[in-house]
Amino acid sequence: MVGGGIAIFGIPSLESQVYASRMSKLEHINCKNGDELKKFCQKYFHHCFVFSMNDEVVHTGFYPMAHYLLALCVGAKEL
Repeated sequence: MVGGGIAIFGIPSLESQVYASRMSKLEHINCKNGDELKKFCQKYFHHCFVFSMNDEVVHTGFYPMAHYLLALCVGAKEL
């Protein structure tokens, strides 16, 4: 990715896994909480904005209440 790159990542939240089915837990092996996702993305991008998602609604609400997390990452770092 070039230096000005933009990426969007989405993952189930770590907190939502207590409600996930057995099969879902087997398939979702890299779940993170909101702060962990932001910290991970900041290794590779200059700016990272994490959003919470419940059902069809994307919002800036409290990460632990989210079922899904979206990270909008801007400005890829040169590695």
